Amino acid sequence: MTRIKGFSSFYKTSLGEMIQGDSAEVLKARKGSTVDLIMTSPPFGLIRKKKYGNVHADVYCDWFKSFAQQFYRVLKNTGSLVIDIGGIWKNGQPTRSLYQFKLLIMLCEEIGFHLAQDLIVATTLKH
Repeated sequence: MTRIKGFSSFYKTSLGEMIQGDSAEVLKARKGSTVDLIMTSPPFGLIRKKKYGNVHADVYCDWFKSFAQQFYRVLKNTGSLVIDIGGIWKNGQPTRSLYQFKLLIMLCEEIGFHLAQDLIVATTLKH
């Protein structure tokens, strides 16, 4: 297991480790081609600003690109990137934004990732 100076181990087993810290800084400090799996649920690109500092859907790909480049750098050739990202409705319209699809295309065409699988989940609530 690779230790990253200045960051703490949040959870650790013989198979791997979760590191607690600013993800941008942790990624920069990580050696290249050393990670098997990145699983992330970044802030969604929303229309309305949230307290946690989400980015507007119109500029989401530009914001995410620096993370994507670091993901690509630290992942092994056999590694995988799993992103949990939600869709949004366009403000005042009965249509959805395409930002998450634009993100997928950017990841493949600009960064070098390959699409292995996508998953769309629909949920219902019992009233």
